[in-house]
Amino acid sequence: MKAKPDCIVCVFRQALDSVKHATKSKKKHLMVMRKTARWIANASLNRTPANLSRKLYQIVYHVTAVKDPYRKIKETSNKVAMQILPTMEKKVQKSKDPLKSALKLAAGGNIIDMGVGVKFNITKDIPTIFNYKFAIDDTERLRKELKPGKKILYLGDNAGEIVFDIPLIKEFIRKGVKVVFAVKSGPIINDATIADARVAGLTKITTVIETGSNDIGIGWDKVSKQFLNEVKTADIIISKGHGNYETCDERPENFYFLLKCKCHIVAESLHINVGDIVFAHKTRLHK
Repeated sequence: MKAKPDCIVCVFRQALDSVKHATKSKKKHLMVMRKTARWIANASLNRTPANLSRKLYQIVYHVTAVKDPYRKIKETSNKVAMQILPTMEKKVQKSKDPLKSALKLAAGGNIIDMGVGVKFNITKDIPTIFNYKFAIDDTERLRKELKPGKKILYLGDNAGEIVFDIPLIKEFIRKGVKVVFAVKSGPIINDATIADARVAGLTKITTVIETGSNDIGIGWDKVSKQFLNEVKTADIIISKGHGNYETCDERPENFYFLLKCKCHIVAESLHINVGDIVFAHKTRLHK
């Protein structure tokens, strides 16, 4: 997926949001915005929106020396998500179709995204997700692929959000499918790291690896050999969220994209509406 001129506006918003979380210094706020403006003036849009945004977070770090501006938000998101997870798990287990319900819950968790500038309330927003219908729904296609002995590589997204991936991962494991869960190798926005995976309890139920980089989505030129090997040997890859969709939509592997659409550029790419939830196999894309 390629960036559009609209993404430039989003870059400025992300820059201001990020530096405000890093410091209260108005001087540094202005410095970040000016540096971002100088860089974006000549930046090529022949790249993914995720890749376009990456530079601004480097600018924020160089100006403020704050490596993880969203650390407190990530900690709070993990805590609140874990508080309501037991109730959400019960709803999944008692539903007529636990697999689809678990997919919906995982998609609902994708509201916990500091990169898109959409406000969210975990305790109020997540329970409503079971009332949604997928705008694109490839659950039945996935169901046919879930055979004992198969392996899923699950590309995790944000802290807090990964808590709501747990019931889906458990569904896969119950069906005899091996799951490898991937997180970032360092902080970027509110994306999950190995520390978040431990807090969420993911490391207790499945194998968790790092991608090898802290790019938004997947920086395919920077990932580790271990990650690439997991990509190569996976029968199915579940890609969570906007950044992973933006950087994986043209990949040749057997990808399924699971997200809640929060941006009109992503909505146009998927031919859906902002606010929709999607579980789409790669063959549904770019038609």
